[in-house]
Amino acid sequence: MTKLAGETLFKNHQFINTKEFHEKIPEDQSIYEVLRVIDGTPLFLTEHLNRLYVSLKILNLKDSFDLSSLRGLEDSIRKLISLNTLKNNNLKIIVTHFHGQRSLDCYGFFIPSTYPPKDAYETGVDTVLFHGTRDNPNAKVYQTELREAVAKKLAAANAYEALLVNESGEISEGSRSNVFFVKEETVYTPPAKKVLLGITREKILQLMENHQIPFKVAPIYEKDLQEMTGAFMTGTSPKVLPLRSVDGYAYESASNPVIQQIMKLYNSLIETEIRDDARGIK
Repeated sequence: MTKLAGETLFKNHQFINTKEFHEKIPEDQSIYEVLRVIDGTPLFLTEHLNRLYVSLKILNLKDSFDLSSLRGLEDSIRKLISLNTLKNNNLKIIVTHFHGQRSLDCYGFFIPSTYPPKDAYETGVDTVLFHGTRDNPNAKVYQTELREAVAKKLAAANAYEALLVNESGEISEGSRSNVFFVKEETVYTPPAKKVLLGITREKILQLMENHQIPFKVAPIYEKDLQEMTGAFMTGTSPKVLPLRSVDGYAYESASNPVIQQIMKLYNSLIETEIRDDARGIK
């Protein structure tokens, strides 16, 4: 059952009071995006909408939801933020009804949101390995069975995140994040075709290129973990979060100078995004 937050949601650009909305939103087999709203600014909104369109293309659904619809969706998202008192929260967009005869339904609503505490960035978090992968990794689509299996392992291990490992022993991504490793002064991350093309991931790659931080996009294998000197995950909610351990391999990621630099650069980028949005700069 979808959990809602805030006073208002929308369905196909129609705005509805949350308390008066009793419909079950069919999340299974849906395309979705989760945006982080900070001080009323939907971070990297254009990038999220572009990725939504890419997901539709991958599933051959773009003709039912064209680019003009995405422009209207941006207006609905901004209006939704203005109609709610929540100004620092996550907002979810769901496009569903893949198998029906009618056009796709689009929902937008705030969701209950939690973020890593301050000390998680100061010490890092613990992660485990999970042998399994997502179908269509470039499309952001619900996979209920995978989610439930990962949740059980996380609970059993008392871990923050699970890193997915494919049949070849490659670590592809987190169950709800992208992952980067550091070896000496070089950052490593898996190839794009193997992972969800996370918005934060793309921003980190751009920042590293712009600031001459050495990085390589290459397969990372489970056997490589012992050679790494640091690791971090990226995502909408955690931003850039150091990993203290990966399945028993311990890292001093939170004090790693390369990771510290990337964290500062990304936080600065967010500040610029909020400032530009307030000025109406796109």
